[in-house]
Amino acid sequence: MTDCYYCTRFSRIIDGDAIHRAEFDLGSPAPRCAGHWRVVCGSCGSPAHFMATASCAESEQYFCADCAEAVETVSEAFLGWEYYFRYKSPWTGRWEVSLDRAMFEGSHPHQDAVRAGESFPGVSSERYIERSYVRSQTWVGDTVDSGYITRSWNRNAERWDSVFDADGDESRKYHGDAALLSMLGDVRGARLLDLGCGNGYLSRILAGSGAEVTGVDPSENMIALALDREAYDPHGVKFAVASTGDLSPFVDGEFDVIVANHVLTAVVDLDGALAEVNRVLRPGGRLVALFSHPCFSCGPREWISLVPDSPRREEIAGYAVDHYFRTGTYIIEGWDGFAPVPYVHRPLKEYWRAIRSAGFAVDDFDEPVVNERGLAELPAWRVAQLERTAQSCAFACTKVENKFRVSRRGEL
Repeated sequence: MTDCYYCTRFSRIIDGDAIHRAEFDLGSPAPRCAGHWRVVCGSCGSPAHFMATASCAESEQYFCADCAEAVETVSEAFLGWEYYFRYKSPWTGRWEVSLDRAMFEGSHPHQDAVRAGESFPGVSSERYIERSYVRSQTWVGDTVDSGYITRSWNRNAERWDSVFDADGDESRKYHGDAALLSMLGDVRGARLLDLGCGNGYLSRILAGSGAEVTGVDPSENMIALALDREAYDPHGVKFAVASTGDLSPFVDGEFDVIVANHVLTAVVDLDGALAEVNRVLRPGGRLVALFSHPCFSCGPREWISLVPDSPRREEIAGYAVDHYFRTGTYIIEGWDGFAPVPYVHRPLKEYWRAIRSAGFAVDDFDEPVVNERGLAELPAWRVAQLERTAQSCAFACTKVENKFRVSRRGEL
C-alpha cells in the first residue's frame, strides 16, 4: 500500500489528519489519492491539479487556472503553505478560492469525499501523469535576422508596455535595475545613450538623475510609446529609431555612457553591435550591459517538480537546462498575452570575449539578487522563489582602445 503524498504532507500540519491510500500516479515521487487528484475543468474539458482548480458556486462546475478570467496569489498561511490562489470564474466573474483552500475552509463542494480520500464528481479518470523533464524549444538558427526580431517587438510593444509602470516591470524593479544603476554611478551631466530603450522607462529614470539622455530602439512601435510617455510627462529625453548594430545617426565619441538593459540577447551580430557601441562612445567612456543570465535562460530549460502539474514553486526540486554551449536563436513561447519572441542565446564566455575584443575592459560583473525594494515589498515566499536561480547578469566596462578611428562617415 502506498500513502498519498498530500495526505502525508498535510497530516504533519494537522495532527490526526487521515492518510489515505494512493490510487493515482503510482510509482512516481508523489502518488495521490482521489481526493487530491486532478479535476476536470468544465470549461475546456482538461484535467488540472486540484490546487490549480476552483469551483464556481453558481454554475456548480469546476474550472482551471488556464480558463479563469484572472488569477491572484493571496499571502496567507494555511496547511503549511504561505499563500493560496484565487481564480475568477469564466462564467460569473466572481473570485473563487483554489480547491485546497476551499478544503481548508470547509467550502469544497464535495468536502466529505475529499476528507475521506474518495472519488467525487469531476475527478479525472486518468491514472498517471506523463512526465517530460525538459521541454523542447524551437531553434530557428539562421532564419532569424535583426529585421525578424524588430518585427516581433513591434507586435509585442503594446503588451510589453502594459506590464510596465514608471519603474519598469517586476524583474527590473526588484532585481536588475538596482545593480544597473549602482554600476552606472553618478550620471549627472553625462551624455548617455539608452540602447534598446523600449518604452523609455529607464531613459526617464536616468534623465531624472541628471543625465542628458538619448533613447534608441529599432522598434518603431516602442519608440512611439516612449514618445507618448515623454509628451505626457516630459523629462527632456530624445527618442529615435535606431538599431544596436547601426548607430549611424551618431558621430564617433558622441556619448560618455551607454546602457544596454536586456538588449544583447536580442542582437544577432554581437561583434558588430559592440563595434558600433565602441565607436559612438568616447575614449574612457563607460558601457553597462545587463541581460538574462545565459546559464538559466538557455533552451531548453525547465523547472523540475516532484508534482509536475502543481502550480506551487515550493514543490519544485530543481532547474534543468540543456544545450548551454549552443549559440543560436530560439523562440520563447507561452508568455502571457505575448506573440512568440525570438531570443539569442550564447554561453557567458562569448559575451566576455566579445566585450574584450571590441576594445573594452571589464571593470565589474554582477549577478543581481532581489534588491532592498523587493525585500520590503514582496512576500517572503516570493523572494525565496526568485532567489533560487540567477535572473540576470551585468557587465560594467570602460572603453580602453580607440579601435575604430574612422567613422562610418569617413571622419577622423
